[in-house]
Amino acid sequence: MDDREINKFVGMKIKEFRKNKKLTQQDLADLVGVKNSAISNYEQGIRIPKRDFLFKVANALGVSIDEFFPIQSEETSSTLSEINKISSQLEEPRQKVVLNTATNQLDEQNQEKKKESKIVSIKNEQEKFDLADLVDDSKVDWDKWVSFDGRPLTDEVKEAMKKALGKELEDK
Repeated sequence: MDDREINKFVGMKIKEFRKNKKLTQQDLADLVGVKNSAISNYEQGIRIPKRDFLFKVANALGVSIDEFFPIQSEETSSTLSEINKISSQLEEPRQKVVLNTATNQLDEQNQEKKKESKIVSIKNEQEKFDLADLVDDSKVDWDKWVSFDGRPLTDEVKEAMKKALGKELEDK
């Protein structure tokens, strides 16, 4: 689902929950502190609701914020559901703490993935080498560990690979 489809889906869900509560657009607008035209624009997918607004709408409609979004995998959906259910009950300053914590966790995860991408797993004896080690002949025996189609590499190919690896490491 692309962003446009998700926005339309969110709008449809707002409308569905509003009607289930037998509220008019004006009623919901009054509950969340916006004009009824804003509710109309969100429901039609014309405007994109911000997270804080969705928390307010979820509270006003008595639903969890994750109910505005398409179902994800069972495990992820369950965890997100719990997070959203709890955070939707928090006051806005505390919701911002949750958001900041989630953002920090995502940054840490991305940094870890970036570091992991530089590790090459060698099947023999399950040793791991940092890519930086592959450009240093004293740390890796290229004739023992690296081959092409089962044949040893020529010296020229080894040097070209080391230069390419070195350049790749500089770019990261």
